[in-house]
Amino acid sequence: MSPAPRDVSKVQVVDVRASNEEEELYLLRACARDFPIAAVATSLDLPGPARTLDGAYEAVRAAIDRAPSRQVVGLALLNPDGVLALGGRVWRFHLGDGHADADPSRVCEAFRACSRAAVPEGVWVTRDGAADMAYLVRHLNGGTLPPKREAFLHLCNVFFPDLYDLKVLAEWREVEDGDPPLARDHNFGRFLELVRKWGFSELMTGYNAFLSGLGAADEYELLLHKKVAAKQQESTRKWTEMLRQKGRSEEYIRDMLFHCVFPLWDN
Repeated sequence: MSPAPRDVSKVQVVDVRASNEEEELYLLRACARDFPIAAVATSLDLPGPARTLDGAYEAVRAAIDRAPSRQVVGLALLNPDGVLALGGRVWRFHLGDGHADADPSRVCEAFRACSRAAVPEGVWVTRDGAADMAYLVRHLNGGTLPPKREAFLHLCNVFFPDLYDLKVLAEWREVEDGDPPLARDHNFGRFLELVRKWGFSELMTGYNAFLSGLGAADEYELLLHKKVAAKQQESTRKWTEMLRQKGRSEEYIRDMLFHCVFPLWDN
């Protein structure tokens, strides 16, 4: 799957179908807080380039609508050091309408639950993520995609508050001044390095929910959310640092931040 974890020698791919869906979704949720970085990819092909951002979204929406019911979605959970959950597990969900396939809506809801459980450190990352996120958002939005690009990107930000597209980070200079934050080679490893830095939230605010080929929603609500999110992340960093200096345990810190920040993300 793509993006790949750093230590591929320890990867254990687990195929998830109806027979083991419940067990694997339980494990997925249980790992979310300790492995807050989620890398996701689908088996869907991206449509060709379009002349406008709105035209690109129309092409993505049409591709998702006509996609076959059976799809494969890959997911890896990592910590900021690039260590995979459960000793190297990578999930490969076989989704569809058949009795042998895992249920797409249930799996996508579990992904969203992981996003909520990983607050405040949870980060979602894709590569060429428009089709990946469109597939997830469709199932989280009652089986349909919104007709407008801005509404779709807003939903991406609602369901997955910290969402980054590796292709955007490697190529797009228009988002922020200066060079892109990632190099073209080994950009997932570089992304993990950025996540470990205290300045990550400040640097990456402009790239949040910005998908390759679709741009970012220019509606007021999303722009405001991105601004508030950056301030919230900085506040979380300061609280974490202060509590560590006072000798509080990591479990205590996670519990306190989770209960304080979770209602903000839930709105």
